[in-house]
Amino acid sequence: MTTTLTPFPGHFDDTWRAFDGIHGGLVLAAMLRAAAVETDAVPVAATAHFYAPVRPGPIAATVRPGHGGRSPGVQVDLDSAATALVRLSRNIAPAVHAPMSDAADNPEKLPALDIPVDFVPFSQHLDIRPINSARPFAGGAEPEFDVWIRLLPTLEFTGVERAAILLDALPPGLFATRTMPVPIPTTEITAHFAPAVHTSAGPWHRLRHRTVWWTPDLCVDETELFTSSGELAAQARQLRRILDH
Repeated sequence: MTTTLTPFPGHFDDTWRAFDGIHGGLVLAAMLRAAAVETDAVPVAATAHFYAPVRPGPIAATVRPGHGGRSPGVQVDLDSAATALVRLSRNIAPAVHAPMSDAADNPEKLPALDIPVDFVPFSQHLDIRPINSARPFAGGAEPEFDVWIRLLPTLEFTGVERAAILLDALPPGLFATRTMPVPIPTTEITAHFAPAVHTSAGPWHRLRHRTVWWTPDLCVDETELFTSSGELAAQARQLRRILDH
């Protein structure tokens, strides 16, 4: 079944453009919303594949039955540009056990990271406050970022949708070690959403993001998203292509 989504509000806006197409986290959020609308269930995990840049314009998502297995799921397609397998649940229960983040400074007391909007347009929807010393293209020693982050109140999102956007909000961890930008697009992302994603008390989240391995043409990033009170909200792993060669 094909669903035209309206709350985004029905189209991908050019202000959400990344380097070449619409920000991948917003694309994933749209596919998660399509799955939830069609099934009246809650996404708990998703694996998305990006085949081509998603362009600004109307959002038309096709939702198909999944391949079965031990947990119910659906496949969501956005034309020929992206597809996702979304796992669903009809029961939201508190976590019996989940990791906690350690203490960090109040985000309001930290300086904001200045990202030029003409370089990354979707950055205008974000407020990012670095916790560690890492900065994009600063030539640091470690390929990782540790930040406070929040979405600015421009659109309405569910907790899962907001988490999908924030999980993909930072550049590749390798950018912390480099001094010049190179294209490193995401080809695949897998995200898991913890129960705390539905009960976050405020807009601020702590985001830990790092490149865990890389070759001359591929890298993998891992990301953890915590609520402002330190509860794990979501996790992700991304496979990216490095195009500077």
